[in-house]
Amino acid sequence: MQLHKVFEYGAFNGFDRQLLEFYVKEVWNERFTDIDVNDEDLEKKQRILSFVDNTAIAQNYIGFIQTEKDQVEIYPKVFRNYNLTAQNVELFQKHIFFWFDYCRKWRFPITKTSLDRFNHLDFPELIIKLIAERFLDVISQSPISLYEEIEEGVSMPRGTINFSRYLSQRLSTGNNNIIECDLEPLQFDNSLNRAIKYVTRILLNKAKFTETQQKLQEIIFILDEVEDVQCTSWHLSTIKINRFYEDYYELIDICKLVLDQQIYNNQFYQQPQWCLLFPMEYIFEDFIAGFLEKKFNKKWLVEYQKSEMFLTDEKVFQMRHDILLTNKEVKNLKIIVDTKYKLRSAKAREDKKRGISQSDLYQVTSYAFRRGCNCVLLLYPNYSETIQTRDYFSITSPFTKNSEVIKVIAAEVPFWSMKEFNNIARSLENMLSDILSECMRLKSEASFVIGSQL
Repeated sequence: MQLHKVFEYGAFNGFDRQLLEFYVKEVWNERFTDIDVNDEDLEKKQRILSFVDNTAIAQNYIGFIQTEKDQVEIYPKVFRNYNLTAQNVELFQKHIFFWFDYCRKWRFPITKTSLDRFNHLDFPELIIKLIAERFLDVISQSPISLYEEIEEGVSMPRGTINFSRYLSQRLSTGNNNIIECDLEPLQFDNSLNRAIKYVTRILLNKAKFTETQQKLQEIIFILDEVEDVQCTSWHLSTIKINRFYEDYYELIDICKLVLDQQIYNNQFYQQPQWCLLFPMEYIFEDFIAGFLEKKFNKKWLVEYQKSEMFLTDEKVFQMRHDILLTNKEVKNLKIIVDTKYKLRSAKAREDKKRGISQSDLYQVTSYAFRRGCNCVLLLYPNYSETIQTRDYFSITSPFTKNSEVIKVIAAEVPFWSMKEFNNIARSLENMLSDILSECMRLKSEASFVIGSQL
């Protein structure tokens, strides 16, 4: 199998184009057409890889794609100034799992200790090993049985008699001695365990290392009484479990993650292809939202994808903020946070626009006026190890008597560091705390100016 390691928007060659292109098209049509794609023509054209002759170019998804002949690992563009050495790639992966730790959409059974133990594994094998260990740990310590509804024909009534089914299937066919009943017995062979077993068999077919294969075989042995059936992510969305089995919520998320990006057929266990792909714009946005919620929830209400308001009085053009912060102590202090997964180099910031897209500024300004916010944050990932200074823009409304001013702060935040990886969380918390304090100060100054004019 040929291994290709690239960054977002990086190019590679020496692959089986027919096989790889067919597979990514199938994956796109199966799963990704619902992600921020409104144009019908775009829905038909996959946006995972672009192909030009014998060259493939990665787009904005990170993760991996594996076929019979090729394995493609795609890493974030924020690391593009570093070589794809084994040591650097391990640190890239640690960053990715660190970001996932704060994301709510994608959750992995990852700890820093486990990552330190699993050095020198390629991306797919690392994912499989981490999932196998978590599955085995939960299933062996807390086997789960669930109440599930069963339709059954019996000679002695049990549960609830289903008269409609009895009349249509039994009495009308002369089998009036068989009674149709609906039961809800407590079963180990339930939908959740079937999904876990199905995902385990998928991963077993992909695993390369003997130790990982043994762990997956052990999971299948524990679930030996569970029926082998093909499952989808939809099956998992219907499962309800007691909070006593809290660890199984994590297992459900993992199963969904694997199942959401599969192509289904009757011989899926034997398919060598598989992938896990994540759009980096969503990772950056979800990471910042999750970090704010975890670190600043005492003083701020953090609302993700807030969309209850419209831009016009006619209730059209619905607004959707990446993040809306509402201070729990200061009245009417709201901050719109817009995350931009764009790299602003020092050269790009030399012009008056400071490397900021005009359309981005239009959007957040209109949202701020409509929402009544006088402070907007545009947050970008850091371009280099050294965090660049913040940029400020003032927008004065000509329609208000007291000339209210919207302050736009464009700031890089510590999203990665190849030198100080262990200090990213602390650096990010300090910087966000400083930015939020600055917004509060701007709010106080604006209130003072308006009060003086009155």
